[in-house]
Amino acid sequence: MLTTRDDGCQQRQLHLIDRAGRNAAFTGSKCVEWAGHIVNENVSVAGNMLAGPQVIAETLRVYNALADAPFAERLLVAMDAGEAAGGDKRGKQSAALVIYRDQDYPWLDIRADDHADPLRELHRLYAVAQERFLHVAETMPTRENPHGLTDRTEIDRKIAALEATRVAEGRPSPSFATPLKPV
Repeated sequence: MLTTRDDGCQQRQLHLIDRAGRNAAFTGSKCVEWAGHIVNENVSVAGNMLAGPQVIAETLRVYNALADAPFAERLLVAMDAGEAAGGDKRGKQSAALVIYRDQDYPWLDIRADDHADPLRELHRLYAVAQERFLHVAETMPTRENPHGLTDRTEIDRKIAALEATRVAEGRPSPSFATPLKPV
């Protein structure tokens, strides 16, 4: 058992899901109240220092209701639901979303470490990532293809088309960066 050699295990939470979807969860008896977890098929929702059990229950309910949504959006909206159900009993300060696929590095890693509305900031950062980064991430080296995509022509064309559509629709970029200059 993972907790056997950990003298501080009663102050920790551990939640695991293997590639076959089998779950294991542990919430120590000395975690800060309210603390707990819910394990369901292919998902584990947990928290401590929460307003109450309704936080993880609502997070799981919304996550399950969005089964057809892209995974990152499903997680973000579920976190919004947990926040609306009471969230962290201390208030709001930070949030993060890290998604791994089948590589040793994260496919997406966004965070708001000190923000008045961290979940809204995560939504903005995800929108920024959709403009360019997530498309470029598809070109990165993998175990199966250690050199990655060496010809960026197609990915650059896709990014340019998405940018042109955004501009034509009159939608501002969610990015705070300096606008791109034509090369």
